[in-house]
Amino acid sequence: MNGTLSVSGLARLYPMSTTAVQKHVAVLEEAGLVHLTRRGRQQLVQTEIDTIAEAHAMLAEFERLWRGRLDRIGDVLAEPAGGDRP
Repeated sequence: MNGTLSVSGLARLYPMSTTAVQKHVAVLEEAGLVHLTRRGRQQLVQTEIDTIAEAHAMLAEFERLWRGRLDRIGDVLAEPAGGDRP
């Protein structure tokens, strides 16, 4: 979703009720992934791209960390049994 869309407009895009979409949006807002504003009777949803980018960067760092650890475990497992290890 790019830009701003009303909750009812968003609900039309998915096979779920407006109430269900409102609940999902509330969770996304609590996580800081979207921002809700009110314009008259409409609730407008806007994505928080910076928050999503920060989460992506953090997950990429965790992936790098764990890939390195798993590579080292693979190296240890590939050594012959009883080999000369320091």
